[in-house]
Amino acid sequence: MNGEKVLSKIKHELTSYETDTFEISDGYYFSAYKLIKRIMMFKNQQYPTGKLDSQGNYKYWYDIISPRCDAEIKNIDFDTKDILLASDAENDAGRLIIANARLGQFLKQTGQAAKLNEAVERGTEWGNLVAKKLKDDYKLLDLNNVMVLNQTAETLEDSDVIEKEIMVSSDLRKKMEIWDNVKELIDEGKSDEKKTSPDFFIYERNGEITEQEYNDAKGKSGGDKNKYILCKVIVGGNKKNDPKHILWCDEVKKKPYFEYHRGKYSGRWMRVGMFEVLFDAETRANEIGNQIARGLEWSSKTIFASEDKVLAQNILTDLQNGDVIKGKITQVSVRMEGLDQLIADWNRIMEIADKLANSYEVVSGANLPSGTPFALANLQNANANKLFDFIREKLTITFTDIISEWVLPDILKDLKSLDILKLTDDAGFLQRYAEMVIDEWYINNLVSFPPHNQEIAQVIKAEKVQELIKDKELMVKLSREMWDGFKPRVKVVITGENYQLASDLETLKAFITLEQDSVRRTALIEKAMAKKNIDVSKLPKSPPQPLPQPTQAQPQVSNKQVV
Repeated sequence: MNGEKVLSKIKHELTSYETDTFEISDGYYFSAYKLIKRIMMFKNQQYPTGKLDSQGNYKYWYDIISPRCDAEIKNIDFDTKDILLASDAENDAGRLIIANARLGQFLKQTGQAAKLNEAVERGTEWGNLVAKKLKDDYKLLDLNNVMVLNQTAETLEDSDVIEKEIMVSSDLRKKMEIWDNVKELIDEGKSDEKKTSPDFFIYERNGEITEQEYNDAKGKSGGDKNKYILCKVIVGGNKKNDPKHILWCDEVKKKPYFEYHRGKYSGRWMRVGMFEVLFDAETRANEIGNQIARGLEWSSKTIFASEDKVLAQNILTDLQNGDVIKGKITQVSVRMEGLDQLIADWNRIMEIADKLANSYEVVSGANLPSGTPFALANLQNANANKLFDFIREKLTITFTDIISEWVLPDILKDLKSLDILKLTDDAGFLQRYAEMVIDEWYINNLVSFPPHNQEIAQVIKAEKVQELIKDKELMVKLSREMWDGFKPRVKVVITGENYQLASDLETLKAFITLEQDSVRRTALIEKAMAKKNIDVSKLPKSPPQPLPQPTQAQPQVSNKQVV
């Protein structure tokens, strides 16, 4: 059968990934498969041994990880509004406005906002993110279905990668004109009488194989077994880890992936995410919580003791209203011992979890202790956000590459094919484009205006801008020639402006208070306003005061009579 060598190779790699451990350093063995499986147990709040303990007691799950993940996701604050196109060329101003408007529309139409939110969530929880290029788009891969075969690799460029996908017959039929052996795979699934609607396990391998294996997969003979080729191989079967048909095999120039890692490299491709960081804290919190729950269940009981053997066994059921008790009855104290120590240990675990996850009160939005000074709260918030700034910078690098290589070429190609583009107020570029058009209109018609000063010029422009955008939309005529030589770069603005802004404003406030010179104080105030995106040039200003005229010295009048 054609491709037997490649099929055998992939079967071995799939089995090895799930069963073997890999030595990361001397004496430390690691399995990404087992780690991912454990993370999924924690995400779904499931114990490996079930919800009941050995005595049949229910085991509660006290989720301390999800709120801390939510705090980090909220503080990273990554959205499509942060993705812009930029250019240093002066003649690109108009083209940039149009291109950014189209980019915003494209990101909304293709659901990129949801992908960005999902990327931040996965990057926080798992600590890793893999994006894969598709024909006209890209998708975020589920790490449950991604196997990095060289688990000590620092990047995916250093390892072969296998992706798993489960398809049904209708999915496979759509691939008949693209893939080989699809009919044979579907017929094989029909022979399985145990399943009325069989599932098919599809594996896509992006990595190197030998020239001999490549030729064998293509139905050819020969080839150098020491020469390696980077290619994409897709195989399938109706059983897990048992592919029997080669559906696709072809050379590729590069792997179709971009990756993001939250943590630093420590000898393994899988970096540490929030769930793995808090494994031990979550485990101990569950132990303490269940110990307290079982102890309080016992301590909440009311029990009596008596030396009289004839006395009722249960006061609630055996005694009636008006009965006289002759024996001596005492209540048994069943207060839970060690409750104070358990509560102290719980608080200690919560403090450790906050340190590990950088989720203090000022970050999560919880109320600070009473009496905390406002300036101190701002300082704590600025320092806590430095970690989120670092994470945002790493996300910036990944998504700049994704937008630059996978999205921007389609945007520019789309613009060249469009004749008319509608700018709307929602896009945020209508006002800017109208101002640019009016500036050009003003310069072209300047000779027709009567003499006027700068303030009157601003009023004329403002009136024309409002007249131009009164319908809240503007139809812009496009041409293919206007995009010649236009090569913008992608700019992702999520690099910590929030905490830097608070620090800068606090510094400016201190200098504004100290500054005695009115001109410099006004300049500092306008600088602070500009940092808050307030356009100072459009604010009304008091007219300039006339300069004081120098007074001439008056001749002194003498009381003496001049003779």
